[in-house]
Amino acid sequence: MATRFQQPAINNLIAFEAAARTGSFTKAADELSISQPAVSHAMRNLEAELGVKLFERRHKGVETTEAGQYLLEQVGLGLTLIDQAIREVRTLNQGRQVTLAVSTATATWWLLPRIARFKQLHPDVDLRCITTDIDLDLDRERIDLAITLGTGEFPRNLRWHFVDEEVFPVCSPAYLKREPALRDPQSITRTTLLHLEERYRPRLDWPGWLARFGVTLARATKQFSFNDYSIVLQAALEGQGVALGWSHIVAPLIEQGLLVRPLKESVTTDQPMYIIASRAGRSRPDAMHLRDWLMAEVRADQK
Repeated sequence: MATRFQQPAINNLIAFEAAARTGSFTKAADELSISQPAVSHAMRNLEAELGVKLFERRHKGVETTEAGQYLLEQVGLGLTLIDQAIREVRTLNQGRQVTLAVSTATATWWLLPRIARFKQLHPDVDLRCITTDIDLDLDRERIDLAITLGTGEFPRNLRWHFVDEEVFPVCSPAYLKREPALRDPQSITRTTLLHLEERYRPRLDWPGWLARFGVTLARATKQFSFNDYSIVLQAALEGQGVALGWSHIVAPLIEQGLLVRPLKESVTTDQPMYIIASRAGRSRPDAMHLRDWLMAEVRADQK
């Protein structure tokens, strides 16, 4: 029975990649810890097997032909993927560290206050949390899971719906006492707005939120702008103005009485948040335990 992959010997391909990349059989031999004649012999066998010339021999080395250059690009990519897969498989059962990427605000206001519950359920799992406000390549960065806004496509990653993006105004109780006229979206434009300057991805801002209710932000409206949502929330807690609150983040602060909703109006966008998993992450039971716990926690918030 014919095998699925009837290709040249892997050792010949590895030798070819080294020789083509370095432009020298001698350098390839040194890199692979074999003799130069062994590399030369392997290349003759590979050219004979493929029926095409891969190298032009030069006085100071070798140069790939057009066919050789194409093969180098494809073999280099294939060997890189094989190396990455082997590294990932080797780490599946080495230790029990799970890496989660999440925004600074979600980490500060949602994850950290409840992480002790995860440790109680899984005391042997070492959670490594990376805060980032950009979408990372999970496989390249060796990240198991990430919580991200659903604005992009992740064809190489599995994803699960985490929470809808629901946004509404919030302020401190003390601030609301000073601004009793806050009754509707139009009245918001006559107060001080705490604004997030999003650097990496479009997010719902005050002009966009108000536009959902037919209100235009007046030029005279006082605004404080910050480039970190954690600082925006801290400013709201200190009574400096009204901020837009993402429901899953501000709900605990509202329950504690630290923030209030001055208006009943709310906007739910078409960009929910997802938990996404890298290829290695979805193969690791501990990463899937973390995913299940995250999903259970957010479901509990919604009850």
